[in-house]
Amino acid sequence: MTLSCLSAPFRLLGFLLLVGAGYLAWINRDQIRRAVHRMTAEPAPTADAASSPDELRERARARLDSLAQGRVDSVTVTEKEAEALVAAEIDRRSPGIADSIEVRLYDGEVSVRGRVDTKRLPRSLGPVGGLLAERERVEIRGPLDLVRVGRGEWQITQIAIRGLGLPSGVWGPVLDALVPGATPRIAFPVDSWITGIRVTRAGAVLYGKVER
Repeated sequence: MTLSCLSAPFRLLGFLLLVGAGYLAWINRDQIRRAVHRMTAEPAPTADAASSPDELRERARARLDSLAQGRVDSVTVTEKEAEALVAAEIDRRSPGIADSIEVRLYDGEVSVRGRVDTKRLPRSLGPVGGLLAERERVEIRGPLDLVRVGRGEWQITQIAIRGLGLPSGVWGPVLDALVPGATPRIAFPVDSWITGIRVTRAGAVLYGKVER
């Protein structure tokens, strides 16, 4: 009886610790879920330089299929894979307008650069308009995120031609020339099984659904 009485405070302490741990796990559930995703994510391949654009696209699509099927919690799309996907989409929507497409990933931001056919750009570019060659390097940059399930958004914060920033008043016509219908807030559909996007310098991490 005495031993049982002495152990009672320790049993109570253990119960309180369990309750406290459960509470902390609950209020930090999103951070814990992301940590689990990072630990179980497929490693990003490193042989991008030796792969053709078609191989890069197929590899990215195969990884996304693994995420869709629930075989992994998250996947990383490399810079070169994103580049291959973006180049194909631009060519599909605006054939021939740009070549030498490059994608650069930063912390939370995406930059797309390419040599653009300036004849298809609007004439209202200000002083820089009269200095353009037949093709010029254009860069578009801004943060990219999943705003809600089913919808992503690329918010443009910079457009430059030959390294010279353009005034925001002409961003809309420039974007519309590159991708018809685009605006400085480029919304795009995202499959419902993608629950998060995190852009880093190492790649774009896409998170899948978590079974609860």
